[in-house]
Amino acid sequence: MKKSAVLLLALLFAACTAPSEPTSPSESADQYFFPSNDNTYQYTYSQDKLTAIDTTTYRLRVNDTLGSFSQLIGIDQASQTSEVLLYFKNQVTADGTVMGIIAETPGDKGFVALQGTLDLGASWFADPNKQIEATVVGKYAEYYLPGRAVHYNDVVVVKYANKSGSADNYTIRYFARNYGLIMEQVVTGPTALVSNLQLLSRQGGSTIVNPDPKHDRWYNATGRYSAHMRDDLDVR
Repeated sequence: MKKSAVLLLALLFAACTAPSEPTSPSESADQYFFPSNDNTYQYTYSQDKLTAIDTTTYRLRVNDTLGSFSQLIGIDQASQTSEVLLYFKNQVTADGTVMGIIAETPGDKGFVALQGTLDLGASWFADPNKQIEATVVGKYAEYYLPGRAVHYNDVVVVKYANKSGSADNYTIRYFARNYGLIMEQVVTGPTALVSNLQLLSRQGGSTIVNPDPKHDRWYNATGRYSAHMRDDLDVR
């Protein structure tokens, strides 16, 4: 295992708080995906560009048509043109497995961002061709985004790697319970880490979400933090 790749992931998993209660059963994937029943939410993301960091607010537009994608859509106040950050939907397989699917276009089949109960080490194929393998590599009771100005409770971390590509190239996405995607990191090469997307804030909604960290479910009965890197993960 290359030390540089391990160091990069160690930096990603450096922000957490101590537990106060034992663990409880894992929640299903839809608990960590975008809400699918409330059009009042607005998500403000920062996104890295080649020369600058753009900050854009997107409105959650829920599509109540069965099997269709909802979307995060932004409005450019100057041009009044709409930009869709991503399309998403929850889906349940014939055997009852819950999946959170993300797509770049409404006609795209998308990829499986989250699946099942999201236990540490759980894995699945994210694409129909079974080339991109997703693995749950960490869980946090409390996670601080880089700079420590913004934090979220109850966060699950998923790594996506192409089986036929370089082991040094992969994507990591962070999902907070009842929020959805809060950060996306892209690693390109053994030393290059690119921060692509961060959720700075969310407005709207009528319910209290992101529960207090003392009610987290990511610690065992002895109070030991359960997030860790697995030696058998394909990070080399």
